[in-house]
Amino acid sequence: MIAINNLKCWKSRIPLYIFLLLCMLIAPLQAHANSVPTASAYTLSGNTSLPEVGGSFTVTATAQVSELFAFEAIFRYDPQKVKLIRADSAANGNLIKPDGGEGTIILAWSKEGNEQLTNGTVRMAELTFNVLKEGESEVIWQSLRIANRSLQEVAVSPGVSFRTNIRTESSSGNVGDIGGVNVPNTDGIGKEPALLAPDAVIITDPAQTSQFSAQAVSLTAESGNLVRVALNVEQVLKEIHSTNGKSTFVIMVPTQESASISVDVPSEVLQAIQSKSGGSGFLAISSSVGMYKLPIDQLKLDASSKVTITIAPVSEEQAHAMGTIIADEGFTLAGAPVDFSVSILDASGQATEMHDYESAFAARTLPAGHMDPDKSAAVLFRADGTLAPVPTLFVKQPDGSYMALIHRMGNSTYGLITGSRTFADLIGHWSKGDIETMAGRLLINGDTEGRFRPDDAITRAEFAKLLTNALALPDKGDSMTFRDVEPSAWYSRSLLTAVSFGLIKGYDGGVFHPDSFVSREEIAVMLDRALHLTGYHYDAPANFAQLLDMDQLNDWSKDAIYKMLGLGILIGDQGNNIQPSQSATRAEAAVMLKRMLIKLSFMNE
Repeated sequence: MIAINNLKCWKSRIPLYIFLLLCMLIAPLQAHANSVPTASAYTLSGNTSLPEVGGSFTVTATAQVSELFAFEAIFRYDPQKVKLIRADSAANGNLIKPDGGEGTIILAWSKEGNEQLTNGTVRMAELTFNVLKEGESEVIWQSLRIANRSLQEVAVSPGVSFRTNIRTESSSGNVGDIGGVNVPNTDGIGKEPALLAPDAVIITDPAQTSQFSAQAVSLTAESGNLVRVALNVEQVLKEIHSTNGKSTFVIMVPTQESASISVDVPSEVLQAIQSKSGGSGFLAISSSVGMYKLPIDQLKLDASSKVTITIAPVSEEQAHAMGTIIADEGFTLAGAPVDFSVSILDASGQATEMHDYESAFAARTLPAGHMDPDKSAAVLFRADGTLAPVPTLFVKQPDGSYMALIHRMGNSTYGLITGSRTFADLIGHWSKGDIETMAGRLLINGDTEGRFRPDDAITRAEFAKLLTNALALPDKGDSMTFRDVEPSAWYSRSLLTAVSFGLIKGYDGGVFHPDSFVSREEIAVMLDRALHLTGYHYDAPANFAQLLDMDQLNDWSKDAIYKMLGLGILIGDQGNNIQPSQSATRAEAAVMLKRMLIKLSFMNE
């Protein structure tokens, strides 16, 4: 995460930073007889090689500290020479991300709850810059404030800086070092490096992440604006084996946004990552075209397999056709959609396309520029020419632009759209804002007369459709087994998928009762199953506000109800009741789905 601010505003914002740090603590502060915190031995170090215009470099700030619970660090740089693209801080804590202008970076970090205080050498910041202009560039560590758990503070001026001389880009045609990969100086490669680091959007723990070096990766430009990425297997394996505690390995590919990327990865590399990570490793491909985080445990590999990951914008003709589909829905396509694909080539030469994953929601990003997150969404385009919604989180970047982060159990072609949608019968309704948010992302629909019918009870068939849409689940299941569901029914495919993933069940006798209404406790159980499917783990607190009708819960729903209450997905009514057996309305179901997606970080609030 990254924080940029204007130094002139700093003094007036000190109370806000302290307030934010306190608000992020899981447990309330208690009185502690802590020693006064100390800091010393400041360093600001960076790459030994001289960066080129169009390349990047990283500066790391460290300090020797004691009794550290929280800190605020301020750095200065010349925005005319370099542009900040990423900032990380100490692991296992909270990093606040304030807004601000260029030239100054303010990082505010705290531990969580009652974690043990930190003593020793700490990586306070790791700052990565894009190079904009030749000449000398300097990064200055201007100030540091540290606090113990009792918020006793010490303010110091580290007085250290890092200087580097920036060279002009070589025109000799040799391979240059840009962004951690070997980049041949060829049209379409390295000329327009990404101003952002897309991998920063999905790397949740930098301490467990490692980027392959320039010696490990090489690029080749081919016809059709294709950039082919190859690995130096010997060097890659050496770097994997030399790391400790790493589970995600990143390949950075600087390209133009119109380029296509194809990355070939031998099986032994992926198996080495799996071995190093304890079986839960990822390989991330990061570029200005898009980013993809490959869940390696979802692949069936043998010793001689080769995996190819492709990230490619669609053709102009395809984009035009997709734009027509979007226009028919009353929305506008923003830019060319991008196809993400993964294929496995086995020893016999047989290639298998990985359309869907068994249990992983793979992460990918699309550059969203300065789109309005409140009026934007992502969709996937199926091979049959239809589209489907996908939950999307728009993540603001240091330069004010956005990355669209998409999680889904499969691969496909994804595009960004803009627009909004409302319904005539929402005027004055309590759910209007939430319903319009979900509808603007095509996650919910109204009837043929332009109504949503928010106060109508929702049926089992309708909720199955909503739930599979909300998670963008791939089609699953071969044939319908319920005697009371016609294969041609409008909801049959969604129902079959929901049942196949274990989200919803039928009744004894092989029936589903699709037109029966869904109770609030039934929805809680299905949402609990959905959270489990995504890998989200949550234990309900032992004590929380008890509602008046908790004694009416059925045994089969109690655990799910407690979790939904604890997460704030389910709340009581004005009478402090949840009415568990009462049929849920369409509005209530949509709002609970929205809260779940926000909790998963699958969409913005």
